[in-house]
Amino acid sequence: MMRLDMRHWEMLYQVCQCGTLRQAAQVMAISQSALSHRLAEAERRLGGPVFERQGRLLKLTPAGEILIQQMQQVLPVLQRAEQDFIQRQQNDGVTLRIGVAAYNCYHWLAEFMAVLRQQAPGIEIELIAAATHRPLQSLLESEVDMVLAPGHMATPGVEAIALFEDYLELIVPVGHALASKISIEPKHLQAENYLTYSRTTQPGFEYERFIRPAGVVPARVSVVEVTDAIVELIAAGFGVSILSRWAVSEALVRGKVVAVTPGEGLSLQWSALVRRNEKASSAVRQLAGVLQTWFQANGTPVSIG
Repeated sequence: MMRLDMRHWEMLYQVCQCGTLRQAAQVMAISQSALSHRLAEAERRLGGPVFERQGRLLKLTPAGEILIQQMQQVLPVLQRAEQDFIQRQQNDGVTLRIGVAAYNCYHWLAEFMAVLRQQAPGIEIELIAAATHRPLQSLLESEVDMVLAPGHMATPGVEAIALFEDYLELIVPVGHALASKISIEPKHLQAENYLTYSRTTQPGFEYERFIRPAGVVPARVSVVEVTDAIVELIAAGFGVSILSRWAVSEALVRGKVVAVTPGEGLSLQWSALVRRNEKASSAVRQLAGVLQTWFQANGTPVSIG
């Protein structure tokens, strides 16, 4: 039998989000006194303090940190279940939240949504930008229902559904000294300003497979967290980058930039990541199936060469 009611869990969530009882009370539209009594009741039921008072601020106790970590995984799932139930009761279908990991590319979205409305009219899509930088955590904490991800992101509780094969390419300005080469070697990056969307290396990407094994260090590394901005900077001559060919395919088709193959080629698998416990009949699985079929027919990157 659980010792806390749902109102206690909601209160703990808001206190953690706000940091003070006053702000949490305002969000919950109750008095600070009532909130303080509710917190005291929750701690009494649990048999110990969840927070330590530091003036007006509240700091989690070690036991409280464990409790809140678990709560932050479970509570969003319950909130999502409520939303799905209400939508289905109102015959409004279901809205699934998706993110795109590593590359914030959405040039495919409008065409896909037109197909989705024909094949699964009860499913709507909502894009969650925050998932780009924390894809697995966002998925496991139910902030999103699906993540489109390149590379290898295996983790317990997550299933990867293959979508299509892509390639990592060196993207350079038109007229750049490397633009006329059939392929490049790591040494060609030594004199370049290298643009990257993150300093954190990921398994299966260019740093692990191409740059680090050669012991090469570009002349300068600049972090630009938006893929479209990287492409614009490259087109203007401010640097080069190794990126997903599919993610920058529109810029390549328009001739804004040029793609050159690193070494003998670096393949990159794109997948739809879903929680492993999603039922076969769920809307998430249905969306994954439509995505897989559509990408296999329409989502493959521009041919190399």
